[in-house]
Amino acid sequence: MLSIARSARLAAAVAVCAVSAPAFAAALPMTLTINAGSASAFHELTPNSVSGGAGIYNGTLTDNGDWNIFYNMNAASTVTSTGGVQTGASAYQNGSFSITNLTAGEVTYLITMSLPTEVAAPMMGSFTGSVSGTLITSGVGLLATAGPGTALWTAQTGGATVEDLFENPFIAQRTTQGATSIGSRSFGNPTPLATPAFGDTIGFTFHFRLSAGATASFTTALSGVGTPVPAPAAIAVLAGFGLAPSRRRRR
Repeated sequence: MLSIARSARLAAAVAVCAVSAPAFAAALPMTLTINAGSASAFHELTPNSVSGGAGIYNGTLTDNGDWNIFYNMNAASTVTSTGGVQTGASAYQNGSFSITNLTAGEVTYLITMSLPTEVAAPMMGSFTGSVSGTLITSGVGLLATAGPGTALWTAQTGGATVEDLFENPFIAQRTTQGATSIGSRSFGNPTPLATPAFGDTIGFTFHFRLSAGATASFTTALSGVGTPVPAPAAIAVLAGFGLAPSRRRRR
């Protein structure tokens, strides 16, 4: 018969085996959607190379001579699992992105870059993000938010908004040739922003007006971590140890 001490050691070892799981980073194709005025375009961005499970995505896109886009991004998503059950996830996107308005007039752009996370189980999330930018013109020009209720940059997961940065009204203007920094904004630092969900995608959306001939250049980063939503049984166990959220007693 096993001694109590030996049984305890065996139980601990089994518990460790049950919770530990390999993590696999994946460089998955990203999607880029560009809405420019009444026109729209969709592109699937595959990594040019992969290093340590992270994809390096860079290239140039042009559409009918109306706009020119340059991107240089790093991205990866990771899922951990035990016995076929997902136990955690993480994903990130960071790098630079720019667009030049090649038309003769001001254009409103709605641009989304999205990365799949391969999350299949309900998870809670925590996120950090940042964006900075520069307006480059050959003369008079502007970069501004699209209008009431919009933001220049929005972080998203599973199609739901995580956070907005550079909310309306925001405008950067130039009257001569040159470049003007719009500054930088961020969230989740030093404490990541908790969200009720970590979805099957993470991504960011730019929404802005850009004058004719001007270039908007951005540096951006978004990262998130997903943790499983506790099952009722797990919450009951946590409650037994005094770790579950307590309800305020009614008086």
